[in-house]
Amino acid sequence: MIYRIPHSKRDIPHQDLSAYLDEQKDSGMQEGVDHGNVNIPQGSQLVKFTVSPKGETIPVYWSANPNNTKVEHVFIMMHGKLRDGDTYWSIMNDIVNSARQDNNPGAMKDIIIAAPQMYSAKLNKGQYDNDTLAWEDVNTWQSGAIASHPPGTNLTSMDALDVVVDHFTRRATYPALTNITMVGHGGGAQLMNRYATTGKDPSDPAVYVRYVVGDPSSSPYFTPDRTEMDSSIANTSDCEGYNTWRYGFDMFTGTSDANLTSKDYFSRYIRRDVVNLVGLNDTEPNGDQKCMALLQGGTKRRDRNLVWWRYINTLARTNESLTGFPGNFKNLPDWSDTYTERIGPRLAIIKGAEHDPSKVFKSKIGRSVLFDAKTIETGWRPDKKWLQQNNALQG
Repeated sequence: MIYRIPHSKRDIPHQDLSAYLDEQKDSGMQEGVDHGNVNIPQGSQLVKFTVSPKGETIPVYWSANPNNTKVEHVFIMMHGKLRDGDTYWSIMNDIVNSARQDNNPGAMKDIIIAAPQMYSAKLNKGQYDNDTLAWEDVNTWQSGAIASHPPGTNLTSMDALDVVVDHFTRRATYPALTNITMVGHGGGAQLMNRYATTGKDPSDPAVYVRYVVGDPSSSPYFTPDRTEMDSSIANTSDCEGYNTWRYGFDMFTGTSDANLTSKDYFSRYIRRDVVNLVGLNDTEPNGDQKCMALLQGGTKRRDRNLVWWRYINTLARTNESLTGFPGNFKNLPDWSDTYTERIGPRLAIIKGAEHDPSKVFKSKIGRSVLFDAKTIETGWRPDKKWLQQNNALQG
């Protein structure tokens, strides 16, 4: 199918072509139709968190009765496409508790888990208040889009995350805080991947922030380049929107913090501690199967994320061994002038893991990524034989 951008959608700030196409096909209506009464997991509380001087709010599932003066580590856990923050708060809480039972040193600290809730104005009607942020297209919060509710708001999901992060850097409230780990899987990882690229730095540089990006369906490419692949799967000539925002930086209008060039955002991304978590068995052809996503590495999330690793390392001209990684980029610009010594992003691959946040984060490697301070376990790596056997980028 050939995708063309409607003229009415070309000049809307933060317009997400992916969500527009979902709306036209009605496919987005399958994303979370089962919403019932709000569930508050045991050990948590649901708070209205103010994100603007005008009093706009987002709900956040928050650890109950924390000792703020002793909290050292905060996990900001983003839900997936079903907008089930309660489930993701529980997943992270289970991970922390199981790590404590195993005497994992990184889990023995005082911890707060905060799971923001991003509502759909279509599918969550009746569940949010007059001042609560909600998004008109089903899951445009994933790309950092501007909310449609309350009427007249200009806040994006990334603006909301900025405020949550800034809250935890207040020394008067959290004097012992040393670490914030921002975590997303699937749809939540789409937001975290883009937030790691465009979100602002914490107001207190003494707080160390790690961004954990688990199995997203797509990534924000900094250049119009895409890997060579079988043209029967997808090709750029038949996919006009392949480099629009969410998939690339065309039509991206910046955030309330800054409006930079894509190279500037690349420089921001590669100096941050971003851990890309990939389940080796995350190969089902589901999730985003639009041409814009297919051009990032075929039908499988796993392959797209391995191609992304090749892309950012090739763009930065690192010395990272890329033997066995799918992807072939010709004529990428040399952006090695955007960093010194080494880049911050890392890749951790989990054998046996499918598209399952519990399996990914509860694995030995997942625990290392969440709780280890600096050195993390990176797991499996491909080789030429694996690449040949898996016939990557050929469907």
